[in-house]
Amino acid sequence: MDWEKRYAGRMGKVQPSPIMDLIRVMSQRPVINFASGLPDPAGFPVKALQEAAEQIFSEDWRAGLQYGEADGYRPLREWVAADLTSRGVPTETAQVLMVSGSQQGIDLVARAFIQPGDIVLTEEPSYLAALQVFASFEADVRPIRTDEGGLDPDAAAAALKQPGVKLLYAMPNHQNPSGTTLADDRRLILLKAAAAAGIPVLADEAYLHLRYDPGEPAPLAAADPEAPILTAGTFSKTIAPGLRVAWIAGPAPVINRLALLKQVTDLHANSFTQRMVHRYVSAGHLPGQVAHLRSAYREKRDVFLHALERRLAGKATWTRPAGGMFLLLRLPRGRSATALLSKALDEGVAYVPGGPFFPAGGGEETMRLNFVSPPLSDIDEGVTRLARAIR
Repeated sequence: MDWEKRYAGRMGKVQPSPIMDLIRVMSQRPVINFASGLPDPAGFPVKALQEAAEQIFSEDWRAGLQYGEADGYRPLREWVAADLTSRGVPTETAQVLMVSGSQQGIDLVARAFIQPGDIVLTEEPSYLAALQVFASFEADVRPIRTDEGGLDPDAAAAALKQPGVKLLYAMPNHQNPSGTTLADDRRLILLKAAAAAGIPVLADEAYLHLRYDPGEPAPLAAADPEAPILTAGTFSKTIAPGLRVAWIAGPAPVINRLALLKQVTDLHANSFTQRMVHRYVSAGHLPGQVAHLRSAYREKRDVFLHALERRLAGKATWTRPAGGMFLLLRLPRGRSATALLSKALDEGVAYVPGGPFFPAGGGEETMRLNFVSPPLSDIDEGVTRLARAIR
């Protein structure tokens, strides 16, 4: 049988991630890895998670190892709702759906709202895995220009008025790949424009807690809790990504529909790890964990930025993120980060070329750099190798 002829037409839109291809290349040679999207495993709270797992096996193993409710473990949903409420987003338990990583939350929203040819608005650049989701549903992804303050509100307002727009997707805090944060004075303007146009906003808050500069960022929804907004959040960046515990919150009728899609997708999120996360957060461990990560990652970011300034000042420009895991470096006009990658790998350092993060093309001169994944001791040497490749 010719399987290629049997695939649905949308499969032609699904392209492999260049990050996964790069991981395969890196596995064959030793490099300092600025390419991954991984948090530092040294920050995983292994002992506390082990204790939580032991408690479940001792006290709650029947439910922990059994099928669960499609909308998730209720005590954890209650905790998420209370946490959002404390951050300026009044939320009831019925407004929270637990999902298998925030990536699944993006997928469920896309499946619920997007038909082939519908327009999805994103930042430029935007999160690559979200772009892959939208492409898989045959959406027409159109970027909105951004600067150091995030989405340009005037450009966003104009784009939202276009016929055929179904969704605006954004990472308002410490964005992947650029690290930028949407300025406070732009948030309400953006949400008012979305409300006026009747377009839902999907706010991906994966990096909300990873703040290193002064100030405590709020979820985008806090700017106007009545706006048509869905908020995706995750414990992957603060606890551990392998648990695959995340959530999406929004109007209860929408969450109910997404729960139906969740049920037909995989029945429910992992019963055991949801309980692990709930025991962890209800024991009060999360604030200390976040503080620890902020301290460790702040030091890495600062060392990375200082190394870039010493090695590449005048030869490239880069974003200076207030939080998150990434920054975006831009080579001089005419240089290609894709073409440079083989030389960088020969020097023993890896990064992700930025082009795939730009949904309308462009960005060939950019590269995404992860400053939290490599050991602190490797950062200066890695930037030195990168500078040699660039020169």
